[in-house]
Order: sequence, then C-alpha cells, then structure tokens
Amino acid sequence: MPLFHHRSEEEKEAERKRAEQAVQAEQDAEESRRQIEAGGLPVAAEERLRQLASSEGKPKLFTSDLSVQEFSLLAGMGVQPLTQVMGSSIYNVGWQPVYYNVPTEVTVLSGAFNTCRSLAFQRLLAEAQLAAADAVVGVRIVQGAHDWAAHSIEFVVLGTAVRLAPHMRHPDGGTVLTDLTGQEFVQLCRAGVRPVGIAAHTSVQYVPASWQTVRATSGGWGGGASWYNQELRDFTQGVYNAREKAVGTVLYQAQQLGADGLVGVQIDEHARTHAVRRNMVDCEDLEVTFHVMGTAIREEPELAVHSAKTNPITILSL
Repeated sequence: MPLFHHRSEEEKEAERKRAEQAVQAEQDAEESRRQIEAGGLPVAAEERLRQLASSEGKPKLFTSDLSVQEFSLLAGMGVQPLTQVMGSSIYNVGWQPVYYNVPTEVTVLSGAFNTCRSLAFQRLLAEAQLAAADAVVGVRIVQGAHDWAAHSIEFVVLGTAVRLAPHMRHPDGGTVLTDLTGQEFVQLCRAGVRPVGIAAHTSVQYVPASWQTVRATSGGWGGGASWYNQELRDFTQGVYNAREKAVGTVLYQAQQLGADGLVGVQIDEHARTHAVRRNMVDCEDLEVTFHVMGTAIREEPELAVHSAKTNPITILSL
C-alpha cells in the first residue's frame, strides 16, 4: 500500500470546482448585501426570476397562493399565474423622546413603519417585474417583531405574480400591485374598473393626558371624577388625528396613481399607554397607531366590453 495518496485528475478537478464555487458564493453574498442596501433583491432571487421570465413558451411549473376557485376564475379570463413573489424588510426604529407635552405625531415611529413597508413593496414589485408579470394579486402583509431586535419592525409582503390577458394590462405597461383576491380582480374588470396600485400609510400620534383625563382615570386632583361615565376627549381627538393623517396620505397616493377611488381599504388601529410623571403628577399618556391600506381603482368602461367576450365559469363550493 503506498504511503502517499496521489490524487487523480478527477479529484483535482472536483477540488478546483469547489474552490471556484466558494469564491463565487462569497462574491454573491457581497453583491447581495450591496443590492439590499440599495433597496434591491439578493442575487439568488434575481437569477431565479430571470430564468423564469426567459422560459417563455416552454412548459414550466408555477407556484401560487391562489385557491382552486381563484385559479379557475382567473384561467377563464385568460390570466396566467407565474410564481409567488415576496418583499421583506426588517427596520430598526431610531431614538424617540420618552414623552411629549403637546399632541404630536411621533415621526420616528411613523417614518419607520412607512419606510419599512415601502422597502418591502419595492422588493415585491422588483420580483414581479423580473418575472415579467403584469400584476400581483392577493397581496397581503405579515407584520412582525423579534426578541433579538427589540427596537425593530418587520414587513413581509406576499402575493402571486400573474400575466394578464392583453385587454386587462395596464396601458402604461407597468406591473400593478393589488391586495385583491383573484375573484375580486375579475369582478372589477368585468365591471369596467381597473386596479392601478396599492396605497398605504401609517400614522403614530402621541396624546398627553390632560388634567381632566388624569382626574377621570386616576381619581386624583380632587378625586371623585372617576366615579361617573365621561368621555376622554383628548384621547378621542388623538385617534381622529391619527386616522385623518393616515387616510389623507392614502388618498393623496391614490390621486398620484390617477385613481378614482379606493376599494378593500383595511384599517388596523391599536393603542398603548405610557406612564409618565408630569408636574409632579403621575399620568397615563396615549400612543395611537393607524395603518391604512387599499387598492386604488380607475373606471374604464371599455374594459368591461372586452371582459364580457370571455367565457364565464360558474364555480360551486361542494
């Protein structure tokens, strides 16, 4: 038996390939980091979606989160699902004051939510465009937080990229995002209404407790006031302020998209209190967060004319 093992040419070639793959993986990781910093996608995701788009005319598998009913109805309208797409962002929330003495928007929190969601939508759109999709249907947001990053927020946006029938495509040739189900998308097209995009905004308002609210909720400052029903008017006003800022911004976004209105508007509101000491008195201030999202639509009667020419499919739930 020889004391030294002489490597065969096959072994040398395999080792060379492993070294090249390791170098390529390191380069891809560095390039992915740069692209994510610029708001883009990792290299692997780009390559997969480009391959999908380049397989035009070839038999290929697709993935989707469409139900059987959605898939059947979309197929009857000439809509072809391509792949599931995703956009994600984990965002660190910067420093913010402990409390305010006057009602105000917490721009650090509002900005973090809006920027994080915008980055997630931007990456979702980029994936859909790489897949040569005309639209993304069934877009939904999963919002989370992590124990290992206490001051962070996360948005994961998911949907199904589809290729539309020619008459359903956006006149500008762009990729349209919607949070509509497949059935809702088809219903709008048949009614002569075109989805043109998603509008979304978050507003976080801080409401310091007035002396009337402190007295009502704690019985302090003379006592007795907390024994009967009464409205906390400053907190009520704070909720309205948060809603008006969020809804007003969403309406502005819809106007920028050339929309006539919004459908499927989702509102997620939650509040929490902050225990503070103001003027030697213990107070419970209020922080209100309003998330608003909906699909912007535009009336186009000719769309209904084209959609009526397709063969309708009746779907029964058995």
